[in-house]
Amino acid sequence: MADKSYTLATGEKATQVMAGTPEALIWGDLVTKEQISLAGFVNTLAEDYVPLHDASVLFLTPAEKTAPLARSVVYIKLEEILLLFERGGSQPPPEETEVRRLEPLEVLIGSYHIEGLLFKSPIATIQNMLLVAKDAYLPLYQASIRHLAKPWLGTFRADLVQVRRDRLIVVVR
Repeated sequence: MADKSYTLATGEKATQVMAGTPEALIWGDLVTKEQISLAGFVNTLAEDYVPLHDASVLFLTPAEKTAPLARSVVYIKLEEILLLFERGGSQPPPEETEVRRLEPLEVLIGSYHIEGLLFKSPIATIQNMLLVAKDAYLPLYQASIRHLAKPWLGTFRADLVQVRRDRLIVVVR
């Protein structure tokens, strides 16, 4: 890891993540304790600003395509992060049981369109599940992510994406 601008302490790991905000896509290394999952980080441990190391920032607001900015550290306001996922990670969805099933879900969050699988009780409605959920971020499995205003970005795929629950719009076809 000689090409990194940071040094990991004992017991730390770096995870390559991508964060979507209303104005930008930001990708870089998230440094956490080794045993911390992405869900545990965003829902419990993250402070007001999330640092991404060796990061790139692609602004989505210009009318024309612009090259991403590369910076050694970018601090993102946690409440601005609409979605967050591990780049290139492989995490299978949880195993289904009689009381927990994976159900297809389509959501809009900002200008992002996400199709994925939600892990929930088969007897709970989506509305009830959303009303009782307390975590700031909701996990969606086997997700495909598109930016509706910038189709040239293509489709991102993630085994697990965390979406900001208080900015979420669930859509039904």
